Amino acid sequence: MRILLKVTSTNEYCDGGCEFALVDLSPELATLALSRIAALRDQKTVDPNIVETYYWVYFAACYFSPYATLAIGDEEGMTFVPGDTLDHLQIEEKEVVSVPESFHVPSSQIAAVECEKMIIREASIAFTAIPKHASFYVRTVEVPITVLEAAFAINPSATQA
Repeated sequence: MRILLKVTSTNEYCDGGCEFALVDLSPELATLALSRIAALRDQKTVDPNIVETYYWVYFAACYFSPYATLAIGDEEGMTFVPGDTLDHLQIEEKEVVSVPESFHVPSSQIAAVECEKMIIREASIAFTAIPKHASFYVRTVEVPITVLEAAFAINPSATQA
């Protein structure tokens, strides 16, 4: 399952080209996230003041801006149409949407990021990163546990148990 997430920046004037994030939410990633949520819930029984935990990871396929200029030759074979596709998906309202495997982001629209982390909360996960050569963070919206469970259910071995 591929999901598209809305991204916000800690810098109100710049997002580093990171308006959205594309995540390949595989059954393995969903399993990992669900186990980390369970671990956080266990930790909260010992220390109720724990709100979230962070893990260094690189799970987002890319952070991107659909409004970045396309490079010459990038249009060939392009299946991603910035304005029309995002309007059709209603990403601005829904903030987390499932996209087909054929969803493609041209390389000229992908932003370089570093220091990506997975944020674990009691009922969701999110991702945060620093755009390359920047001193601020960008953060995705939360991926609810229901979406993680749906991605986990895609795993055939999980459904046979």
